[in-house]
Amino acid sequence: MREDAPGAEAGEPSTQAAVQAPAAPVETPAHEPPGYGYTKEDPIKVGGGPDGEHEYLHHLRGPEGQRLRYNRRGSCCGFKDPSLPFGGGMLDMYEVTYEGLEKPVILFLDMYRREEPRAPSGFRLD
Repeated sequence: MREDAPGAEAGEPSTQAAVQAPAAPVETPAHEPPGYGYTKEDPIKVGGGPDGEHEYLHHLRGPEGQRLRYNRRGSCCGFKDPSLPFGGGMLDMYEVTYEGLEKPVILFLDMYRREEPRAPSGFRLD
């Protein structure tokens, strides 16, 4: 008997995040478009910790409503923010793809600070 991940329907793409961080730092690939979500300078501020990141990614879709597949690539890009309990935090990088996307992209998410999230270029929120 086959067992699927809890809450996953048979045949649906996996949205489980990878648990291990990469062995070496991951840089933004050269093919990423500039702007919101694609750079450490302009991350998607989802707040809510890892659950906030997963909720955001659950609602993010390709431009035609395609469901995403994503894997956490690790943390990077420490920042200071005196309003946070530890005075700062780190961003998380997610490799994201959907059916029809030529190459996966890396999105930068901030699980500590929240601003009304919006979709990066090439995506939509449902």
